[in-house]
Amino acid sequence: MNAVSKSRAAGETVAAKLARAKTLIGKRDFDAAVRLYTDLLQTDLPADLRSEVETNLAVALCTLAQLPDVSKDRALSQLDQARELLKAALKHRRKTTAPLDWASCRANLALVYMARYGVTRNENDVLAAHLALDGTEEVLKQRGETDLVGWVSAIRDHLLELRDRRARRR
Repeated sequence: MNAVSKSRAAGETVAAKLARAKTLIGKRDFDAAVRLYTDLLQTDLPADLRSEVETNLAVALCTLAQLPDVSKDRALSQLDQARELLKAALKHRRKTTAPLDWASCRANLALVYMARYGVTRNENDVLAAHLALDGTEEVLKQRGETDLVGWVSAIRDHLLELRDRRARRR
């Protein structure tokens, strides 16, 4: 088998695994999806595909961390791993070259920080979530992505509600 055929066969395997992971997510089998995404990260992936897998794995970990039966320590570990995966993905999802992927990744990072706040009650997580969203609405509006603008606005609104609740408690 020549190099092109091997590459194509490997790509099909990766594509099949990605499709299977998305199916698992749809079935809410996040543990199996995490294992599959983790396995994929152990392979040699092009940068754009690696960042997609990192983002998807981060979202699955964030979802698992928020399940009611997850211990605080495990939730924080999963959320910290999700945060690091999204930061790694952002190295290849640049605002200038992949603005929609950049904005989506930043919004997911904000969700991870919000979930961390739910566990830690550390106000720095709320601030980090706000900072993660900076610039995302503008990029999405420029691209006409009204659904994604709405998603980011909803995240921002929730962050503002958290701030208001904290202020009332003082």
